[in-house]
Amino acid sequence: MVERVRYSLNGNLAEIELHRPDQRNALDGETIAALLEATSQACRDANARVIVLHGTGEGFCSGADLAALAALGTTADPVGAFMPLCDAFQQTIHLLATAPKVTIAALHGFALGAGLDLALACDLRVAAAGTQFACSYVRYGLVPDGGSTWALPRLVGLGPAMAMLLTGDPVDAEGAYRLGLIHRRVTAGKHLEEARRWGEELAQRSLAAQSAIKRLARVDPRLTLSAALKEEKESQRRLLEDREPFRFLPGSRS
Repeated sequence: MVERVRYSLNGNLAEIELHRPDQRNALDGETIAALLEATSQACRDANARVIVLHGTGEGFCSGADLAALAALGTTADPVGAFMPLCDAFQQTIHLLATAPKVTIAALHGFALGAGLDLALACDLRVAAAGTQFACSYVRYGLVPDGGSTWALPRLVGLGPAMAMLLTGDPVDAEGAYRLGLIHRRVTAGKHLEEARRWGEELAQRSLAAQSAIKRLARVDPRLTLSAALKEEKESQRRLLEDREPFRFLPGSRS
Protein backbone atom coordinates (compact mmCIF):
# COMPACT_ATOMS: atom_id res chain seq x y z
CA MET A 1 0.00 0.00 0.00
CA VAL A 2 1.26 3.48 -0.88
CA GLU A 3 2.29 5.55 2.13
CA ARG A 4 0.16 8.69 1.86
CA VAL A 5 1.81 10.56 4.72
CA ARG A 6 5.44 10.14 5.66
CA TYR A 7 6.93 10.88 9.07
CA SER A 8 10.63 11.30 9.75
CA LEU A 9 12.84 12.70 12.48
CA ASN A 10 15.98 14.53 11.39
CA GLY A 11 17.85 15.74 14.45
CA ASN A 12 15.45 18.03 16.29
CA LEU A 13 13.11 18.38 13.30
CA ALA A 14 10.06 16.19 12.89
CA GLU A 15 8.94 16.24 9.26
CA ILE A 16 5.45 15.37 8.07
CA GLU A 17 5.17 14.97 4.30
CA LEU A 18 1.89 14.73 2.40
CA HIS A 19 2.68 12.06 -0.19
CA ARG A 20 -0.13 11.67 -2.67
CA PRO A 21 1.37 13.48 -5.65
CA ASP A 22 -0.84 11.83 -8.29
CA GLN A 23 -3.85 13.44 -6.55
CA ARG A 24 -2.15 16.78 -5.81
CA ASN A 25 -1.94 15.67 -2.15
CA ALA A 26 -5.73 15.88 -1.86
CA LEU A 27 -7.16 14.74 1.45
CA ASP A 28 -9.44 11.71 1.57
CA GLY A 29 -10.35 9.66 4.62
CA GLU A 30 -7.26 7.48 4.52
CA THR A 31 -4.93 10.44 4.09
CA ILE A 32 -6.58 12.41 6.89
CA ALA A 33 -6.25 9.43 9.25
CA ALA A 34 -2.57 9.05 8.37
CA LEU A 35 -1.98 12.78 8.80
CA LEU A 36 -3.62 12.75 12.22
CA GLU A 37 -1.43 9.84 13.31
CA ALA A 38 1.75 11.49 12.03
CA THR A 39 0.88 14.78 13.73
CA SER A 40 0.15 12.98 16.99
CA GLN A 41 3.48 11.17 16.73
CA ALA A 42 5.34 14.43 16.14
CA CYS A 43 3.69 16.00 19.17
CA ARG A 44 4.63 13.00 21.34
CA ASP A 45 8.18 12.63 20.08
CA ALA A 46 10.41 13.99 22.85
CA ASN A 47 13.31 14.39 20.42
CA ALA A 48 11.33 16.66 18.11
CA ARG A 49 11.55 20.35 18.99
CA VAL A 50 10.12 21.71 15.73
CA ILE A 51 7.58 20.21 13.31
CA VAL A 52 7.86 20.92 9.57
CA LEU A 53 4.83 20.12 7.41
CA HIS A 54 5.24 19.94 3.63
CA GLY A 55 3.96 18.21 0.51
CA THR A 56 5.56 16.27 -2.31
CA GLY A 57 5.02 16.75 -6.03
CA GLU A 58 3.74 19.90 -7.71
CA GLY A 59 2.20 21.51 -4.64
CA PHE A 60 1.55 21.43 -0.91
CA CYS A 61 -2.10 20.36 -0.80
CA SER A 62 -5.04 20.93 -3.15
CA GLY A 63 -7.59 20.49 -0.35
CA ALA A 64 -10.22 17.82 0.05
CA ASP A 65 -10.44 14.96 -2.44
CA LEU A 66 -13.41 16.27 -4.42
CA ALA A 67 -14.19 12.91 -6.00
CA ALA A 68 -14.38 11.31 -2.57
CA LEU A 69 -16.63 14.12 -1.35
CA ALA A 70 -18.91 13.80 -4.36
CA ALA A 71 -19.18 10.05 -3.75
CA LEU A 72 -20.72 10.77 -0.37
CA GLY A 73 -23.79 12.00 -2.25
CA THR A 74 -24.51 8.44 -3.38
CA THR A 75 -24.62 7.09 0.18
CA ALA A 76 -27.75 6.71 2.26
CA ASP A 77 -26.36 9.01 4.96
CA PRO A 78 -23.83 11.49 3.53
CA VAL A 79 -23.79 13.53 6.74
CA GLY A 80 -23.04 10.47 8.84
CA ALA A 81 -20.29 9.46 6.43
CA PHE A 82 -18.71 12.91 6.38
CA MET A 83 -18.67 13.83 10.05
CA PRO A 84 -15.98 11.33 11.15
CA LEU A 85 -13.71 12.74 8.41
CA CYS A 86 -14.41 16.26 9.63
CA ASP A 87 -13.69 15.24 13.22
CA ALA A 88 -10.33 13.69 12.31
CA PHE A 89 -9.33 16.71 10.21
CA GLN A 90 -10.26 19.13 12.98
CA GLN A 91 -8.27 17.08 15.49
CA THR A 92 -5.26 17.44 13.20
CA ILE A 93 -5.77 21.20 12.91
CA HIS A 94 -6.05 21.53 16.68
CA LEU A 95 -2.91 19.47 17.27
CA LEU A 96 -0.86 21.59 14.86
CA ALA A 97 -2.10 24.81 16.42
CA THR A 98 -1.64 23.77 20.04
CA ALA A 99 1.43 21.52 19.74
CA PRO A 100 3.91 22.22 22.58
CA LYS A 101 6.55 22.96 19.96
CA VAL A 102 6.88 25.23 16.93
CA THR A 103 5.15 24.15 13.71
CA ILE A 104 6.29 25.39 10.28
CA ALA A 105 4.46 24.93 6.98
CA ALA A 106 6.79 24.72 3.96
CA LEU A 107 4.60 25.64 0.99
CA HIS A 108 4.91 25.45 -2.78
CA GLY A 109 2.63 25.24 -5.78
CA PHE A 110 -0.72 25.54 -4.06
CA ALA A 111 -2.40 25.52 -0.65
CA LEU A 112 -6.11 25.35 -1.36
CA GLY A 113 -9.17 24.78 0.82
CA ALA A 114 -8.24 22.27 3.50
CA GLY A 115 -4.62 22.70 2.42
CA LEU A 116 -4.82 26.36 3.36
CA ASP A 117 -6.36 25.32 6.69
CA LEU A 118 -3.35 23.12 7.41
CA ALA A 119 -0.96 25.94 6.57
CA LEU A 120 -2.83 28.41 8.76
CA ALA A 121 -2.81 25.98 11.70
CA CYS A 122 0.98 26.12 11.74
CA ASP A 123 2.78 28.84 13.68
CA LEU A 124 5.00 29.91 10.78
CA ARG A 125 4.75 29.70 7.00
CA VAL A 126 7.47 29.69 4.34
CA ALA A 127 6.33 29.80 0.71
CA ALA A 128 8.07 29.44 -2.63
CA ALA A 129 7.53 32.01 -5.34
CA GLY A 130 4.46 31.20 -7.41
CA THR A 131 2.53 29.46 -4.63
CA GLN A 132 -1.23 30.01 -4.87
CA PHE A 133 -3.39 30.33 -1.74
CA ALA A 134 -7.18 30.05 -1.81
CA CYS A 135 -9.97 29.39 0.65
CA SER A 136 -11.88 27.57 -2.07
CA TYR A 137 -14.70 25.98 -0.05
CA VAL A 138 -17.34 28.44 -1.25
CA ARG A 139 -16.76 27.36 -4.86
CA TYR A 140 -18.17 23.96 -3.95
CA GLY A 141 -21.06 25.10 -1.77
CA LEU A 142 -19.15 24.44 1.44
CA VAL A 143 -17.91 26.43 4.40
CA PRO A 144 -14.40 26.08 5.84
CA ASP A 145 -14.22 23.36 8.48
CA GLY A 146 -10.53 23.59 9.33
CA GLY A 147 -10.45 26.92 11.14
CA SER A 148 -10.05 29.43 8.30
CA THR A 149 -12.96 31.59 9.44
CA TRP A 150 -11.13 31.99 12.77
CA ALA A 151 -7.53 32.17 11.57
CA LEU A 152 -7.76 34.37 8.48
CA PRO A 153 -9.31 37.45 10.16
CA ARG A 154 -6.72 37.21 12.94
CA LEU A 155 -3.85 37.03 10.46
CA VAL A 156 -4.80 39.45 7.69
CA GLY A 157 -7.70 41.50 9.07
CA LEU A 158 -11.43 41.17 8.47
CA GLY A 159 -11.57 42.89 5.08
CA PRO A 160 -8.97 40.79 3.24
CA ALA A 161 -10.20 37.67 5.04
CA MET A 162 -13.76 38.20 3.88
CA ALA A 163 -12.59 38.63 0.29
CA MET A 164 -10.75 35.31 0.42
CA LEU A 165 -13.53 33.48 2.25
CA LEU A 166 -16.47 34.75 0.17
CA THR A 167 -14.91 34.53 -3.29
CA GLY A 168 -12.54 31.60 -3.08
CA ASP A 169 -10.22 33.56 -5.36
CA PRO A 170 -6.50 32.77 -5.19
CA VAL A 171 -3.78 34.99 -3.78
CA ASP A 172 -0.20 34.49 -4.97
CA ALA A 173 2.86 34.32 -2.74
CA GLU A 174 3.67 38.01 -3.21
CA GLY A 175 0.15 39.04 -2.21
CA ALA A 176 0.15 36.57 0.68
CA TYR A 177 3.37 38.08 1.99
CA ARG A 178 1.98 41.61 1.79
CA LEU A 179 -1.14 40.49 3.67
CA GLY A 180 0.89 38.79 6.40
CA LEU A 181 -0.43 35.37 5.44
CA ILE A 182 3.11 34.00 5.08
CA HIS A 183 6.26 34.97 6.94
CA ARG A 184 8.98 34.27 4.39
CA ARG A 185 9.14 34.11 0.58
CA VAL A 186 11.86 32.16 -1.16
CA THR A 187 12.76 31.33 -4.73
CA ALA A 188 11.05 28.35 -6.33
CA GLY A 189 12.28 25.04 -4.95
CA LYS A 190 13.85 26.53 -1.82
CA HIS A 191 10.83 26.39 0.52
CA LEU A 192 11.76 23.18 2.33
CA GLU A 193 15.41 24.12 2.63
CA GLU A 194 14.45 27.44 4.21
CA ALA A 195 11.90 25.82 6.54
CA ARG A 196 14.51 23.34 7.73
CA ARG A 197 17.09 26.07 8.25
CA TRP A 198 14.58 28.14 10.22
CA GLY A 199 13.53 25.08 12.18
CA GLU A 200 17.11 24.30 13.19
CA GLU A 201 17.49 27.88 14.37
CA LEU A 202 14.26 27.75 16.38
CA ALA A 203 15.25 24.40 17.90
CA GLN A 204 18.06 26.22 19.73
CA ARG A 205 15.56 28.40 21.59
CA SER A 206 13.81 27.48 24.83
CA LEU A 207 11.10 24.93 24.06
CA ALA A 208 9.34 25.66 27.34
CA ALA A 209 9.22 29.38 26.56
CA GLN A 210 8.04 28.75 23.00
CA SER A 211 5.25 26.50 24.26
CA ALA A 212 4.13 29.13 26.78
CA ILE A 213 4.25 31.88 24.13
CA LYS A 214 2.07 29.81 21.79
CA ARG A 215 -0.50 29.28 24.52
CA LEU A 216 -0.55 32.97 25.45
CA ALA A 217 -0.74 34.21 21.85
CA ARG A 218 -3.72 32.00 21.07
CA VAL A 219 -5.76 33.11 24.08
CA ASP A 220 -9.22 34.53 23.32
CA PRO A 221 -8.62 37.97 21.72
CA ARG A 222 -11.48 39.36 23.81
CA LEU A 223 -9.30 38.88 26.89
CA THR A 224 -8.65 42.21 28.62
CA LEU A 225 -5.14 43.60 28.89
CA SER A 226 -5.23 43.06 32.65
CA ALA A 227 -6.15 39.40 32.20
CA ALA A 228 -3.48 38.94 29.53
CA LEU A 229 -0.84 40.50 31.78
CA LYS A 230 -1.86 38.14 34.56
CA GLU A 231 -1.53 35.13 32.24
CA GLU A 232 1.92 36.31 31.13
CA LYS A 233 3.03 36.80 34.73
CA GLU A 234 1.93 33.28 35.69
CA SER A 235 3.71 31.76 32.70
CA GLN A 236 6.87 33.68 33.60
CA ARG A 237 6.64 32.43 37.17
CA ARG A 238 6.41 28.81 36.03
CA LEU A 239 9.42 29.19 33.74
CA LEU A 240 11.48 30.74 36.53
CA GLU A 241 10.44 28.02 38.96
CA ASP A 242 11.70 25.47 36.44
CA ARG A 243 14.89 27.54 36.01
CA GLU A 244 14.33 27.56 32.26
CA PRO A 245 15.69 31.11 31.63
CA PHE A 246 18.97 30.23 33.33
CA ARG A 247 19.74 27.77 30.56
CA PHE A 248 19.80 30.64 28.07
CA LEU A 249 20.68 33.90 29.84
CA PRO A 250 24.31 35.04 29.33
CA GLY A 251 26.43 34.30 32.37
CA SER A 252 23.79 32.12 34.03
CA ARG A 253 24.53 28.84 35.73
CA SER A 254 21.62 26.44 35.45
